[in-house]
Amino acid sequence: MLEDVEGSDVASSAAETLRPRLGVSRCLLGENVRVNGGHCQSKWILNVLGEHAEFVGVCPEVELGLPTPRPPMRLVVDASSEVDGAVRLQESKSGDDWTAPMAEHVGRRAEELALENLDGFIFKKDSPTCGVFRVKVYDHNGSPSSRGRGVFAEALMARLPNLPVEEEGRLNDPLLRESFLVRVHAYARWRRYLDEDASLAGLGTFHARHKMLLLAADPSSYRRLGQLVAGHAKGGADLATRLAEYEAGLMLALANVVSRGRHVNVIQHLVGFCKTELASEEKRELQRNLDLYTQGVLPRAAPVAIVRYLLLKHEAAPWAREQHYLDPYPARLAPAPVA
Repeated sequence: MLEDVEGSDVASSAAETLRPRLGVSRCLLGENVRVNGGHCQSKWILNVLGEHAEFVGVCPEVELGLPTPRPPMRLVVDASSEVDGAVRLQESKSGDDWTAPMAEHVGRRAEELALENLDGFIFKKDSPTCGVFRVKVYDHNGSPSSRGRGVFAEALMARLPNLPVEEEGRLNDPLLRESFLVRVHAYARWRRYLDEDASLAGLGTFHARHKMLLLAADPSSYRRLGQLVAGHAKGGADLATRLAEYEAGLMLALANVVSRGRHVNVIQHLVGFCKTELASEEKRELQRNLDLYTQGVLPRAAPVAIVRYLLLKHEAAPWAREQHYLDPYPARLAPAPVA
């Protein structure tokens, strides 16, 4: 069906020209920086994602000057602190405390990375320095609870609160991987807009092209951000304030993991912008692909490719054909469907 449109640029991908800059824990890149002297290389990160992104490797422990191999460390509840929930970073066996020097280092490193133009960060899970979710914190009896966050991850996320972050283990989940990829590439486009334009008119164009991505993630956020673009929010704030608020709202909205059902709704909504009536066989083919996608047999890219073709063939308005929802990240990075 796709070849019916002569000269079609349906297969072309704007996302292919965008190379996000990602921070990555160095052990995931195959560097021997772990406590045991080894690594935990992620072949997907290194060999697949690496073809479409630039990496900035980080290992806070080695950068602090700790040897490889080295004694393992863990997070421990600070019983002497007046701050509820405060933790310390200590060597597991000796109890040697690295809290102060690591805090100084990660604070400085976070400031350095803020100048690296990062579009996202992939952390090593379970690490007392780099873990983001459910890192073990030990009480005074040595009993762990999975409620902590690595000290470096905490510092970087505080310094760059809108930066898309994820752990490598969670990227094995197709929905979480897609959510991360969508956020990373949206953030990269946002930074490009700030570098090359940063005008009010450009903000309107940016918002329009991200309409379907936002409607899939959080329809109410699309409306709120639209009001911000139009200047109706907060009494018409100055442009710099609008840009800061838009960035925060955009990344917060896109952090929602989108269900298949909501994707189907957005795809059907997009098809409604075709200027001419779809042929019966086109409707059947699209519905067949949507059904298989809903069942987990096909990836979202399958019905989206059909919609991209239909929008071109049936002369939909350019703004509909140019939706980033149709091309959110390079196709090769798309996770395999899970039935």
